[in-house]
Amino acid sequence: MTEMVKKQTGVQINMAMRKTAAKRPVKISSKIKPWLFLLPTILIIVFWMLKPLIQTLMYTLYDWNMLPGTMPEFTGLSNFTELFNAPEFGSAILNTFYYILMMLPFAVILPVIIAALLQNLKPRTQWIYRALIFLPMIMPPVATATVFQWLLHQTNGLVNHLLVSAGFLENGINFFQTEGLARLMIALITGWKMIGFATLMFSAAISNVSPEYYEAAKMDGSGGFRRFIDITVPLLSPTMMLMIMMSILFASQWTFSYIDVLTQGGPYGTSTNIYYLIYKYAFGNSNVGVSAAAALVFLVIFGIIALVLQKISNRLAFYDN
Repeated sequence: MTEMVKKQTGVQINMAMRKTAAKRPVKISSKIKPWLFLLPTILIIVFWMLKPLIQTLMYTLYDWNMLPGTMPEFTGLSNFTELFNAPEFGSAILNTFYYILMMLPFAVILPVIIAALLQNLKPRTQWIYRALIFLPMIMPPVATATVFQWLLHQTNGLVNHLLVSAGFLENGINFFQTEGLARLMIALITGWKMIGFATLMFSAAISNVSPEYYEAAKMDGSGGFRRFIDITVPLLSPTMMLMIMMSILFASQWTFSYIDVLTQGGPYGTSTNIYYLIYKYAFGNSNVGVSAAAALVFLVIFGIIALVLQKISNRLAFYDN
C-alpha cells in the first residue's frame, strides 16, 4: 500500500509540474527579440525595395516590351550601349544638374533667411506665416501644375494678360514651349513648392538654438546681422547639409510631375531630366531594358554623390554638443 501511495503521489507531482510548466510563458532570447520587432519592417523593405531593385538590375541585361505573352530576351550590355548613344541622355543629365543647382537657393538660402525673420515674430503670428509658407508643399503636384498652366498660358493666362495690359509685351509669351524658358519655369515652380518644407526645417532648427548665445552676443554689442552670421548659420550647418543633400538627390523627382504635365520634356528635349527619361523609355517606348539601364546609371551616380556629401557633412557640419 505504501508503494502504491508513493507511485500515485509521484504521478500527481509529475502532472502538477507539467501543468505548471505549460502555464509558464515561453522565454525568448534577448538576441532574437529585437529582430522579431523589426521583422515586419524588414519584410516590407525586402518586398517593396530590395525585390524591385534586384529586378531592375536583371532587366538591364534583357530586352522586353512588357506586352502580355512576351518574354524578356537576354541581350547583355546592349541596353547600356543604346542608352549612351541616345542624344537625349546627355541632355537629361545636364538638365538634371541644372535643376539641382536651381533648387539650392530655394532649399537653403531663402528658407534660412525666412526662418530667421520669423523667429522675431510673436508665436501665433509665426504659426500663421509658417502655415501659409508650407501650403504649396501640401498641394498635389498635378493640381499645382494645372494652376500654373492656366496662369502662364500664352493667350488666356493671367500673367501674360497683365504684361500685355501694362504695355511690357505686345504678344503673350509661350512659357512652356520656349527653349530655355520652359526649363526655368519648371525649376521656379518646383522651388516655390519646396521652399515651405525647407523653411519649417530651418525654423525647427533655429528653435533649438539656446537663447543664451544671442543674449551673450547682444551684451558684446553684436548686431542682428552679426548674430545671424556668427551664431545662427554655424548652428544650422547640419540642417543645411541635410537640405543640400535632399535637394541634390531628389531634385529630379520633384520636377518630374511638372515636366510631365507642362512640357513633356520639350521643347526638343530641353526640359527633360533623368527621371522623366526613365519613365519615357519604360512607358512611352516600351523599352524596359534601356529604362532599367538608365535607372542603374542614375543609382550609381547619385550613390557616389550621397557618399561624398556625407563625407563633406561630417567635416563641415557644426554641432552644439
